[in-house]
Amino acid sequence: MSDTLVTDVPLQPEDPRDWKSAQEMRAVETAERGLPRGYKLPAAARPILTAAAKTDLGRSTMTALGDLTLFIGTAAAAALAHVVLPLPLAWAVSLVALVVIGRCGRALECMVHEASHRNWQRQGRWNDLLANVLAGFPTASQVGEYRRSHMVHHARLGSADDPDILRYEKFDLEAMTGLPGTQLVRGVVRRLPAYNWSWYTTIGTSPTTLALSGAWFAVVAGAMALVAGPSFAFVAWLHFLGGLGLALPVIRMLGEAGEHRFLAGDTAFNATISNLGWAHRWVIHPHGDGHHSLHHLWSSVPHHQIRKMHLTLAELDADNFGSKIQWRKKVLENVRTGLDA
Repeated sequence: MSDTLVTDVPLQPEDPRDWKSAQEMRAVETAERGLPRGYKLPAAARPILTAAAKTDLGRSTMTALGDLTLFIGTAAAAALAHVVLPLPLAWAVSLVALVVIGRCGRALECMVHEASHRNWQRQGRWNDLLANVLAGFPTASQVGEYRRSHMVHHARLGSADDPDILRYEKFDLEAMTGLPGTQLVRGVVRRLPAYNWSWYTTIGTSPTTLALSGAWFAVVAGAMALVAGPSFAFVAWLHFLGGLGLALPVIRMLGEAGEHRFLAGDTAFNATISNLGWAHRWVIHPHGDGHHSLHHLWSSVPHHQIRKMHLTLAELDADNFGSKIQWRKKVLENVRTGLDA
């Protein structure tokens, strides 16, 4: 397989202690009520996992910068459309722009998630600092705040303390699986206002973070105003607001609803779903976020390695990983068991 990771790194433990801070290790060690792992890594794959867990700060930074460039550029293009195009065409551009901005917001949130696991940089200050400036503030979040609740989700997956299962139950997200199109649309619309508010309270967005996010957008809008005028900057800002306030919550809800099945699963492996279709990869779960099963087994595998690790295990351990993984090809379709399904 050409896309498979190959390494001759000496055999090391599955989850080395130096991958985690003391605080994170305490969270893991006190997680007595989380779901059992449900999958054991073959010995032959351990050195491959060790190599796959290596971070690349430059690559993560460039990934976030790419999303950020598209995020800002799309708002600017939509504002320009309202200057140079007839109004019907300008509004058509605006509708497309809102979806693209929402998708970019989702991609930036995925990069905040990566940083919460220190997958930009394992040690040092650049992990949180760069992720906050390039991905967190544009999406009204901070890595440190997000990390506090997300570590509980990983350590106590499926327990009464898991913040994600609380949201699954409150919004009945598992009931969205398998719904036909019109019913799915109604389900999303019905849940959306309360769901969006719940997201920011769950990830711990504080007044300070909101102020920093506002300052971030003020700098971007100010730069646009200097170059193209205040009215241009205002129209671009309206597109940011619409994309983040309308398109992003819909994309995020579809993503979150597809990540777990707490009612049917009894281990981390079979209660977690991988979403591997083209819509997942490019819109709903960018930057490897769709490989959620593998992520819950080894959260220290960064976004730029997780797909290769998935393909490696699918070939190396076809009888277990490949044949028992829970996954989807289409958005919120009924879950498939085994990659040949």
